Amino acid sequence: MTSVRVVMTLAVCQGWKMWQLNVKNVFFYGEIDKDIFMIPPPGYVSEDHPGYVCKLRKSLYNLKQAPRAWYGKIAEYLQFCGYFASDSDSSLFVKKKGEL
Repeated sequence: MTSVRVVMTLAVCQGWKMWQLNVKNVFFYGEIDKDIFMIPPPGYVSEDHPGYVCKLRKSLYNLKQAPRAWYGKIAEYLQFCGYFASDSDSSLFVKKKGEL
């Protein structure tokens, strides 16, 4: 929250434009880089193979790796768009225009 307060203060003082991003179901968009298996949810268990498990292809909300998977996805996209992560706070991305 310290980074957010500092950036907002700078934006107001300098007249910068700011944008906010809010993605619904954000953790469903992360890609996992390890094999993770789960027990099928109720009603999804196969009658032919009741002991089978599901292999996840994408991240789920309560998965421990979900925040890291999402960060990797959004960081890759923001860097592609010309933003870079701050040295002091990796969750703060900055894009410079013109001379500072």
